[in-house]
Amino acid sequence: MDDSLRALQLKELDLLKYFQQVCKDNHIEYYALGGTLLGAVRHKGFIPWDDDIDVGIPRPDYERLCKILEEKSGTGKIKFRSYKNTKDYIRYFGRIEDESMKIVRHDNIKVEEAFAWIDLFPLDAMPNNVLLRKLKAFYVLFLRAIYRFSCFDRLVNVNKKGRPLHEKILVWVGLHTPIQKFFDTKRCLERLERTLTATPYEKSDYLVNAMGAYKFREMFHKKYYGKGRMYPFEDTEICGPEDYDFVCTQLYGDYMTPPRMDDRNHHGLQAVEESQTVDNG
Repeated sequence: MDDSLRALQLKELDLLKYFQQVCKDNHIEYYALGGTLLGAVRHKGFIPWDDDIDVGIPRPDYERLCKILEEKSGTGKIKFRSYKNTKDYIRYFGRIEDESMKIVRHDNIKVEEAFAWIDLFPLDAMPNNVLLRKLKAFYVLFLRAIYRFSCFDRLVNVNKKGRPLHEKILVWVGLHTPIQKFFDTKRCLERLERTLTATPYEKSDYLVNAMGAYKFREMFHKKYYGKGRMYPFEDTEICGPEDYDFVCTQLYGDYMTPPRMDDRNHHGLQAVEESQTVDNG
């Protein structure tokens, strides 16, 4: 494993422990998502080539957590950023970042300078009625596509492997037309927020991480999350869905078999360096 990648993973592991303590202190539920859950199940830690941590928080707890993290995000090295509190932040979901480690990413058209991070995704309710659920999913995907066009050069990994044909067509449109100029990112995010939160959380049996990499493949009945289950992760534990097998099978199929080298997606991490930020927290 590349030394800089491992250094980033260890910094993110520290961020995870910080996040977990905040959740414990404030009785906030969370679940490992996607590759982080898969890493816990298959590797008992990070997937060796992975460079981030993804967690999902039920929408009511997510809203509380954002407020708590904003209050804690003072003059120290650990910051919470979202599109609501940071002008140039373009992602829908929030992030906890550690400014003591700066990285450079080359997976998008524009080079991005960022910090060690973990992604915090809201888990949103979906209608119980199957037809209404499909209609909402279609509308969210439409809004998501417009949003991604609005910040195409900063957000879309044009070299991502394994895209279905319709995504390849959308990427071609983004690359060969001025469509990005026609949409305002903040307005797109606000519209997504209104749509994603329209279904009452307590009355719904279904949850989705609609803004994650897997879109509506990452929609599950609440019973698969349950109250959560602890899984070994590096030198600690992480909470994940109770039925990890159902979740991982829906996302990955034969999830215990690692993909071929050529099929492993990376974020294009080029460099990791320790910044000079002083922790005043």
